[in-house]
Amino acid sequence: MAIAENDPSHQDAVILSINPDDIEIGERLGVFWPDKAAALGKLIAQDGQNDPIKVRKNGNRAKKPWRLVVGLHRLEGVKMEGLRAIDAIEVWGNDEQLREIEASENVHRRALHPLERASFVRAVADAAEARMRGDHEGLTQQQIAVRARWNDVSRKADAVVPVEAKAEIEAGYTTAKLAVVYGWSAQVAEAMGLSERAMFRDLALHRGIIDPFPTLWRDLAKHPVVGENASALREIVAVRNVNDREKVIAELLRFPALTVGEAKERCGIGIGDARQTPPATGATKFMNNALSNIGRLSVGQQRDFLPALLKALKPSVIDLLEAQIATFKAGGAK
Repeated sequence: MAIAENDPSHQDAVILSINPDDIEIGERLGVFWPDKAAALGKLIAQDGQNDPIKVRKNGNRAKKPWRLVVGLHRLEGVKMEGLRAIDAIEVWGNDEQLREIEASENVHRRALHPLERASFVRAVADAAEARMRGDHEGLTQQQIAVRARWNDVSRKADAVVPVEAKAEIEAGYTTAKLAVVYGWSAQVAEAMGLSERAMFRDLALHRGIIDPFPTLWRDLAKHPVVGENASALREIVAVRNVNDREKVIAELLRFPALTVGEAKERCGIGIGDARQTPPATGATKFMNNALSNIGRLSVGQQRDFLPALLKALKPSVIDLLEAQIATFKAGGAK
C-alpha cells in the first residue's frame, strides 16, 4: 500500500541520503519551472533541506536504483547547485497509488511562512535575473524603462529611497522579468502567487528583515506572535531606521509574548519621532490628499472651488465650519 501524505506512519519514515544522479524522472503531473528549481537549490545549499523528496525503489533491471515520486524542483535544484546528496523518503505502491501521492502533495503542500516565502521569492527573482544576464531581448519598451528605473534606484541607500519604495519598484521589474523568462501573463503570475502586489510584499520583507539581519530573521520567523503574521512583519519593515529596526527585532526575540507595537514602545521608537509616523491610510490619507490639493490652488481657484466644497459638506459639518471660522477670525487670522 502507498504511504499517503496524511498517513501517520509517514512521520516515522527513515530519511535516506541519495545521490541525485541515481534518481530517474518519469512523467510528471505538474509543470517544471527552471527558475523555481534554481531558487530552491540555492535555498537548500544555504539553509539545508527541510522537506525530503519521495522516491520509489526500482527493480534490478532499471538504469537507476530510484525513481522520483515527489520533489522534481528540489531534485533539479540540488543538481544545479552541484550537491552530491539529497534527502529522500522511500514510498511504496503501484503507479496509480504513487500518482495519488504526487497529486496529494501538490494540492496539500504546506504553506510557506511569510519570511520563508520572502526568502524563496528573493531567490526566484535572482534566478530570473541571472537567466536574463542583462539582455533587453524580449522586453517591451515599458519593461526596459522599468528596468532602468530599478537599476537607478537599487544603487541608492535606504536612507534615500525607503525599503518599501525600493520593493515596489523592484516588484514591477521582477514581474517583467518573469513574464519574459516564463512567458507568464498577469493572470498566470497571480495563479502562481507571484503577482506584482504579492512580489512587492515579499521583497519588502526580504529587504527590510532578511537581508539586513541574516542572523536574526530565522528566529524571528519562529516568534509565536509575529513570526507568521505578515502584517506585523510589515510593521517592522516600516521602521525606517535600520538600527531601530534591529532593536525592535531583538526585543521581540528577548520577550516572545510581545507584539511589534509593544516592542517599539519598550524601545522608545515612534514616540515623539515624526520619522516613525506610520503612513496615512483610509480616511486620514483622503484628508491629507484633500488638504494638499487645496493648498496647490491659487486664491482665485480656491474662491471658485468653494461653492462645490460647501455643497459636498453635510449640514452638520457646515454648522461646525461656521463656528470654526468665527473662532479663527477671533484669533486675529486673516
